[in-house]
Order: sequence, then structure tokens, then C-alpha cells
Amino acid sequence: MRSLKSFVARATLFELILTLSILTGCNSEKVTSPGPIVDPPSIIDVSFCALLQPTWLAFQDGDGAWTQIQPTVVGQKATFHYTITANHGAIALVRLLGNGVTALSVQYGLPSELTIVSDTTAAHCGLGGPKTLLGTVAGVEANDVAIVSGGFGSRDVALPSDGNAFALPALPDGPQAILASRITRVDGINVPTRLIYRRTPALPDSATIPVLDFGSPEAFPPATPTVTLVGEGVASGITRTELLTAYSRNEVSFVVANTARRPFFAIPEAQLQPGDLQALSVTAAPTSTNGVRSAEIFFRDPVDQTLTLGAPATPPAFNTVGTTPSLRLRASFLPQSDYDRLTSISYQQGQSTFVSVAMTAAYAATVTGGYALTIPELSGVAGFEDRWALRAGDPLFWVATRTGGTLGLGPTAIPTAGATVRTVTAFDALTP
Repeated sequence: MRSLKSFVARATLFELILTLSILTGCNSEKVTSPGPIVDPPSIIDVSFCALLQPTWLAFQDGDGAWTQIQPTVVGQKATFHYTITANHGAIALVRLLGNGVTALSVQYGLPSELTIVSDTTAAHCGLGGPKTLLGTVAGVEANDVAIVSGGFGSRDVALPSDGNAFALPALPDGPQAILASRITRVDGINVPTRLIYRRTPALPDSATIPVLDFGSPEAFPPATPTVTLVGEGVASGITRTELLTAYSRNEVSFVVANTARRPFFAIPEAQLQPGDLQALSVTAAPTSTNGVRSAEIFFRDPVDQTLTLGAPATPPAFNTVGTTPSLRLRASFLPQSDYDRLTSISYQQGQSTFVSVAMTAAYAATVTGGYALTIPELSGVAGFEDRWALRAGDPLFWVATRTGGTLGLGPTAIPTAGATVRTVTAFDALTP
């Protein structure tokens, strides 16, 4: 149903029109009340790579009962379909991670926000098995180190003792974006002095690519603009630059320095392909509240930037909602304007049980209690297994994360130049 404010505004307008009609003597026609205005049902489609779909998934319509949903699988995509009639809802899902590890995740949000749990990204949806690419580098001097990266987290150091050879494992199937950096130690800082950015077509597993030669015309120097860091603890923060392509997220460089104004290293715009972006981030040292803060901005043209960290974390207050048949906790957070998009908390119990709860700011503004992240009672929902939930009496480790900025939420959010992200993470032990 639409907000009370919206309904009152409409009712006031109606009363004004009716009053004017009476005053002008035009009240002979019958006027009927518009009645309550109801939003149409929201059709929700949550999609995953077919090979990584959740083991179990359920929806909640408003504050009603939870309903297990089975997926529809078409090709490489599994989609869970549901209709929500209320102005808010939730999704709970379980993944089995191997070796007995289970991960229960709960997302509260407006109907339009629940699709943020979808994951059909290239990082997780390779059509074939993981690939390995092999190769060597050249043009590396005695004081240099060559780092080669590809895919989403695959990287290797090419050392002279190994013949300057490298191997990039766990690459997704399809074309590749390979980034090679020649790193030189200058005044105590690791500085990328030459870069090679190469696109390759889809290659078979264990294929060897042509040599990456830092002395060839293919290599180029990085751009070196300046970043100004703002906020508590930024002087000792770590800055990192990454290249984002349709096929990879490659690290260009990272800088550890004791200054709030420092250079960062990036790829000149002329070397980028259409659709490529870069990301510059800073991560500050933990605060006294066990909080780690970060800020990130996306760009294409490497110009001077300013990154502003948000405020330190305000830890949540914990309450026990129930202990049977499982432990249910509520973590209550105060609003923090720097982190106005998403609030989440994750619990780890032992080595095998993980439970997380997340809530969007729009959901918190819609319901009574605000940011009250409660583990729901799911034991009576079809298909749910009690071993996926927390156990009463056992200690926990918790991690709370709050997110702000302008970038969309979820794995499938597409960054654009100028988009920003701010996060703060707090953590501690807990014995309920």
C-alpha cells in the first residue's frame, strides 16, 4: 500500500476540490470518495548461475509466512519467481559450500530491491570449466618484479628463478583480459613502471600466450595522477587501483604510504577498450571499535581524485529473540548518514555454520523498529533444515558491514564513471 503521506496528500486534494465545488454552487453532481489506493503486486525474479544456485530459497510477502520456491532453469540460468503484494518483503537462501559448511543469508528490502541477491556475473557464470593460461615475460631488470593477472582474482609473479614464467589458473571460460605490471622499488614504494594490457580470444585450457615484453611497443607507462584522502586514519591507508573489464577485475597497483595526499597509478584512457572502467579505493587501518573503513570511486580518465572515508562504525546492540529450535538474534543499528544504502551482519559459529542478515535503508524506513536485523524463524518452512541455523549456547564471531555511496547494490550492479562506494566493517566475538 502507498505510504500514509501519499494517501493524505491525495485525500487533502480531494477535500479541496469538493469544498470549491460547494462554494461555487456546483454541488449537484454526486462525488464519491476515491478510497484507499493499493499498489499493484510486484513480480520478483531472482536469478543465479545454474551451477551456483542456492540449495534452498524462500520469500516473505510483507510480514507474512515464508514460502519455499523452486527455480525454473533455462540454459545456464536458474530463476526463482514470486509475487509480493505488500510494500516490503524478504528473501532467505541457503548455500552448501562443501566440507559441511553451510551459509544462510536473509535479505530484507522493498520488492524492487530484492533482486540484489541475484548473481549472474561473469565472475561466477563461466560456461565451461576453469581455464589456465601459461606464458613468460621479458624486459625485466634485476630490481624489477613482474606481476600478471587475469580473470577475477587470478594472478602470478614471474620470477627469474622460474625463467620469468607465469600461470594464471581459475580463469573463466571465454575471452580474457590480461594485465602485466613491471614493478620497481623506488624510495621504499613498489611502483609500476611499465604496463601491458592485452585482450585475447577464448583459448583452450593450458594454452601458452605470446611473450609479454616490457621492452616492446605493446608496453606503456602508467598514468600518475594524485589522490587526496579525507577522513580519520587516511594517512596510513592503503590505496588500490583496479581495471574492470567484461572479463576481469585486475589489480593495477597498490600503495602503502603515510600521507593523505599521494600519487596513484592507473591506465591511460587511450589504452582502454570500450566499456572498460577503473576503480580507485582506500582502506584505512582499524579504529578503536574494531572498524575498517573504505571508500571507492569508479572512473575512466585517470585525473586527480578525492576519496572521503565515512565515520567510524557504531556497533550494534544485540538481543536474543529465541533459543529453540535454534538461536535467533536481533542486531539493532543506529542510522549513520555516511552509510545510507545497506546494513548487514554475519555470524560465524564454529567452522561450518554461517548466518547473515541484511536490510536496505528503504526497508528500515518502511517498518517499525528501523535497522533491527532479526534472524527469522524458518524451522517450519518446507525444505529448511535446522542444521543451517545457529545453535544456542555456543560462542559466535560477528561482522557487521554498512554501505553508502551511489553504486547500485548486489553482485550484478554495473558501475559507471563517477559512481562511489563507502563501507565500514565492525567485528567482535559474542556469547549470547
